[in-house]
This record gives sequence, C-alpha cells and structure tokens, in this order.
Amino acid sequence: MESKEIGRAQGTYINSQLDGKGLYLVFSLIFTHGEFKGSTLEIQGSDIFPMKEREFGVVSGTGYFRFVKGYGIMQTEFMDIPNLRAIIKLNVTVKHY
Repeated sequence: MESKEIGRAQGTYINSQLDGKGLYLVFSLIFTHGEFKGSTLEIQGSDIFPMKEREFGVVSGTGYFRFVKGYGIMQTEFMDIPNLRAIIKLNVTVKHY
C-alpha cells in the first residue's frame, strides 16, 4: 500500500519503564500538505513499542483541529533503533466541541 506524506511529528519520547520497552510520548502532528495544512494535533500517552497496536490520547489541536479531543491507535511500520528513526502508522478519531 502506498501513501503520500501529509505531515510530520515533532516532540519527545521519554523512557518510562525499567526494561526500556515502554516510552511516554508527547508530540505534535503537524500537517504540511493537503486539506489540513497548517493545523496540528497534540497527542500524548504510553507507547509500549513491542506491542503490535498501542492507543494514545489526542488532547488538543490548532487550526482546523482547535478544541478537539480524541484517541488514536498506532502501529510501527519500520524501526531503525541505531539511527533513532521510525515510520509509525496512526489512525486517529477526534471530536470537535
């Protein structure tokens, strides 16, 4: 399956488990192309990356996504730990208030 890039993630992962397999994430999804260009989604939550699917919270947003709340499911498509790079697939559901 092919898809084109519509944005980038910018934020922080913090080790949150003694075994190193659990991370806490706080980052912005910044839309750089398409219908939502210039808007962001702010997400945070636990990322136990050995799990196939992980859930996170959508806590806010800007632009088109101002005042949203929601959740998302992430899956790792590719991981290059020595170079600290990964491709993560996100499926996000949000509600406007």
